[in-house]
Amino acid sequence: MKPILERALEHLSVINNSSAGMLSHPLDESRTKEMLKFLNSEGVELEHSEILAWARGKGWEQRNAKELADLAERIGSGGRVVIKYPGRLGEKILSELRALK
Repeated sequence: MKPILERALEHLSVINNSSAGMLSHPLDESRTKEMLKFLNSEGVELEHSEILAWARGKGWEQRNAKELADLAERIGSGGRVVIKYPGRLGEKILSELRALK
């Protein structure tokens, strides 16, 4: 896994309630979608199997891990997602991630 992707997922798991998955709360879902769209726009490959393995390795329940991987795959393949609460990511983390490219 590329460092930029791993750092982004780690960041999300810290600020979101990762025990319930990153998509269980509307603000967490928006933050996760926004991060995945950012990664995709930076040319980071969002591979389903890689993200699924990462989440399972962190002890996520199968359905939550699959939901994250499915979302990443949809965004990575150009699928449309709605971000209900945009602007949830700070410039500090985005700059840090850009430096990892």
